[in-house]
Amino acid sequence: MSNKDFFAVTYKILSYLKYCYENDLEVDRNVFKGSTFGVSDKQFIKTLVYLRRDGIIKSANFDKIRPWERMAFVDSVELTVKGFEYLKENSMMRKAYKIFKEFREWAPF
Repeated sequence: MSNKDFFAVTYKILSYLKYCYENDLEVDRNVFKGSTFGVSDKQFIKTLVYLRRDGIIKSANFDKIRPWERMAFVDSVELTVKGFEYLKENSMMRKAYKIFKEFREWAPF
């Protein structure tokens, strides 16, 4: 899986939002941008649009029309319960993948 893969980028974004929640921090606009997550601003904004549309995050405000063609105006983004559930489910899958990957590295086939 590429670091620019939708699910990898989504996992990183949601993990950052979860970290902010757990540590009672505001989302830092200097951190919450595409380059932090290893993607272009266009891909970052598109990902946020998809996550907001699917109810994974809320309160993400963007300039309308084609939001990925402009710098995002991201204000008070936070995870929804659905977002926390997504992270929990994918954390278990990520652990299983890691175990399988380690097994595959030393398995004789």
